Parts: sequence; C-alpha cells; structure tokens
Amino acid sequence: MDRKDVDWKGYWTAPVTPFTADGRLDEPAFAKVIEYAVGEGVHGILVNGSTGEWFAQTTAERERVAEVAVEAVAGRVPLTIGVSCSRADDAARLARHAANAGAASVMSSPPPMARPTDAELVAYYEEVAAATELPMWLYNFPQDNAHNISVSMIDRLADIPNVVAIKQSTADTRELLATIERVGDRLVVFGHLLSRLGLALITSGYGGDGHFGSGLLLGREMPEFFEAAWRGDTVRAIEIVDKFEHLMAGLLGARADGYNWAFGGMQPTLKAAMNLLGQPGGYPRRPKLPVDDPAALHRIRTILEDAGLTCVPA
Repeated sequence: MDRKDVDWKGYWTAPVTPFTADGRLDEPAFAKVIEYAVGEGVHGILVNGSTGEWFAQTTAERERVAEVAVEAVAGRVPLTIGVSCSRADDAARLARHAANAGAASVMSSPPPMARPTDAELVAYYEEVAAATELPMWLYNFPQDNAHNISVSMIDRLADIPNVVAIKQSTADTRELLATIERVGDRLVVFGHLLSRLGLALITSGYGGDGHFGSGLLLGREMPEFFEAAWRGDTVRAIEIVDKFEHLMAGLLGARADGYNWAFGGMQPTLKAAMNLLGQPGGYPRRPKLPVDDPAALHRIRTILEDAGLTCVPA
C-alpha cells in the first residue's frame, strides 16, 4: 500500500471538538461543525487531531467523537481519525475502533513526550499500524509532542505496509521540501501549502498534495484555493491565500510560538472566532482556558471583520 492506493489532496479541515461551559462533550455542536465543513466543500476531515483537543479527552470520549464524526460525514469526504497516544496499545485500540466505526484512515504522531530512539519509534509505529488494515498517516508536529521525525526516518517508516501519507507540520520549510523530495513518490505529503509557496509547488509540479487547516474560518475559500491552483487560476489562488495569511497574522500576533496565538491558546482562540462568526465552536476543556477577555474578543472581531467576514451582533 502506498500513495497510489488513496486519492487524498487539497484542503482537509481539522475541526475543533466543542465542549460545554462545564466541560461536557457537546455532540450536537460537533455534528454541526462536521456538517458545515462538508457543506463548504472540504476535501477531507481529520478529527481528534491537535485542534480537536484529543489530549483533554478520555479514550472512551475519543471513540465517541470518532463515531459522531463517521455518522455526520456519512462517507461524503474522506475521514481520518487521530489516534496519537503515549502508549502504543492505547493508540492501537483507537485505530481498531476507527476501523470498526467506518473511518477511511488513521493518523498518529510519535508517542508524545517519550522522545523515542529511532528503533523505539519504528517499533511504536509498527505496533499501531498492525492494529488495523486502514491506511495510516504519520503526523510530524515537533512543536507539540517534543519529537521531530527526521526525513530519513520518514523514509524508513514509509516501509510499514499501510503507511501511505504524512502530515508534515514542522515549522521548517526546508524539511517540508526535503520530505516531498524524499518520499513524495511513495507517500501523500500534506504540509503548509495554503501559501504562495504552496501555490508555486503545486503549479510547478514540484510536489505536495494538500494542507490540514485548523478549522475553516474562511469557509469555502479554503478548499477553493486548491481548486484554483489545480485549474491554473493563480490570480484567484493568490487572492485567497493573501486574505488567509492576513487573517492569520492578526490571530497569531507577533509573539505566537506556532501553537499559542496572540489572544490565548490555539484551540480557545479558534473557538472564540467561530463563536463570533455564529458557528458552534463551544468551549475548550482544561487545561486550555477560554478566551473571554472583552478586549481580546473585540480585537478578534475586528480581525475577522477586516478579513471580510460577518460576525454575529455583539
């Protein structure tokens, strides 16, 4: 199994997992988030990734989130389930559950905070991958889990039979380019491609297949960027990406560290923005805290409106 066995490309959203003010999983709101994403034309969906606050959920809750997502997507777009865990047997359990629930694929990071050796990393991924026949994504997000999968190790992990793709979320553009060069003929490679660089890579034929976005603040325009790039409409693609980067510059701020944004954590800020847009973002769950400072919410509203988005009345 390799990239030729799947048809994955474009803009895949990584939606939030809405919680209530008292910390309960809000299943109806989550189903609405999924329905909105499908309706806006996303090319795929990842649930229980970093944006989905998997780290704040019990294993049973993660399984329920997967079930709600499968039911809401109803086979209309590819759905991958994040199974990242420190313990390989927990990740394997989630992978088996995802397959039984009806997901299209699973995604796993290295075991968070374990700082595995190369041999340990291979053993971890082999154990998780062996738990299911589903295609599997590698997830490299060193800013989050304190381990960077080197390009040479990505090449090695691509030998695992059902590993077919990688979400390359390193902040180092050189590593993204090296990943495309090294394994792009074997693995689907997603990275930060909703950018002018991404447009250049796509239109030149260099490689790179898609982008996982934290949410869907620009709605239909986010998948449209890729559709414009594929049809060679660079004017429209640049219009969208410049709007997106201006929006994100405001939300990230000058001191953003790649995970926490200008007004708080990534997930709480994204949820606050969604709520201002009338979308069911809900609340984050501890350890993340909601963005509830009136000045911060006013500033987020201004940033959204400056991007041409319509907020609900204050």
